Amino acid sequence: MPQIRGAFPLPLPNLFEGNNRVALFSGGTWYPPSGNYLMFTDANTVVEVWDPVETVWRTFVGASNSESVYCDGYNMRARNTSGSLVSTAITGAGSGYTNGIGPLATGLTLTVSGGTQTAGYPIPSLYAIVGGTVQSPTITRAGSGFVVPPLIVIDPPPVGGIQATAYAVLTAGGAISAITMLSAGAGYAVTPNFWIIPQPSYYQGGPPGGPTSGLNPASINPGGLVDPANIAPSTNVQADSVNGAKLTPAALTGSGTLTGIGIINNGGGYTATTAPTIALSSGAATATITLSATTATTATIRSQPRVQ
Repeated sequence: MPQIRGAFPLPLPNLFEGNNRVALFSGGTWYPPSGNYLMFTDANTVVEVWDPVETVWRTFVGASNSESVYCDGYNMRARNTSGSLVSTAITGAGSGYTNGIGPLATGLTLTVSGGTQTAGYPIPSLYAIVGGTVQSPTITRAGSGFVVPPLIVIDPPPVGGIQATAYAVLTAGGAISAITMLSAGAGYAVTPNFWIIPQPSYYQGGPPGGPTSGLNPASINPGGLVDPANIAPSTNVQADSVNGAKLTPAALTGSGTLTGIGIINNGGGYTATTAPTIALSSGAATATITLSATTATTATIRSQPRVQ
């Protein structure tokens, strides 16, 4: 049976044996060639997908799992998470920095050093984000008719920034009572738009009228009125410039301070006993690193090309 993408570059005595294993050192990555695969991860490997909006790698297949994966040679990678950086936390924001993303815009460089690391493994690579955090918007008009809280979608920051996210809270009468920021984001150059997307009370494709008996299309169609200024392009929303919900963005905050840290490389080879430290090239901002709870170890990813 022919493969969808052509010849697989590794020996395949039997396509259905699934014995095509690639060993990864701590923090190591592997980009599968273009094609369709069944990916099998072990306890220390994940398959990640590239998020072009937030410009970060996101977990697509978790540890000790399997999934069908389409690869174009760049959009998916396997990574050994043991002994590597998991996240960073800003402990002191500093002040007086130049707003922007990365060393060219901000004039700041981040250096990672120390920690208990085996020689020869990669050191984490990070970059600074200064300013551009997003505040909760003003609820200029609460709207009405929402059956469940609408989605709140926020414009993305420039490339390399951190996406801001928020959610809505409703009153008992179906009006927006609050917008809560889950992430204030970082690196925004201008105040982003807040888009309101009403959601149906029951999932599309469910029984007419939801769990109740009888045909009731209104329970399936999205409810809630939205001001035209907050309706995302190409969405089917009830526009109402008089009674529709309207959110007015607030001014950006965090100017001149360290508001985010971007991760280019998670590094590897660390033990969980001592984490490396982050040093800025100037100023008083401080940050810490959290390492994987698993000490550096070799892991494997198993791939089986899909056939037809």
